[in-house]
Amino acid sequence: MNKKRINQIILLVALVLLLFVPALTSARPEYAAKESRNCPYCHTRDGPPQLNEVGAYYASHNHSLEGYVPTPQPTPTPEPEKEIEIGVHMTTWDVGLRGLAIILLVLGIVYIIRL
Repeated sequence: MNKKRINQIILLVALVLLLFVPALTSARPEYAAKESRNCPYCHTRDGPPQLNEVGAYYASHNHSLEGYVPTPQPTPTPEPEKEIEIGVHMTTWDVGLRGLAIILLVLGIVYIIRL
């Protein structure tokens, strides 16, 4: 193996290991334990340090949820559903070609195994 190839392998291994390193966060587990809540209660989906409404209240009120009243969320009005036409709408050729491809693939595998 030449030196360039070894360097490429080391770089690849390093990149794969970086995928398993947890992201650094500024969330405080002691706050979650103190309030008996999970982290998403105060943080947005993007995670720490982005705070949602509860987290902003908690931070601005001396790390306490005392007196917090959630903002009422409006109930979304459901959109009327479109009419659905009942019936089968597919072409025979699509199903037939897929079936033919599967049969040829299975036959090819059997042929290779028998060699």
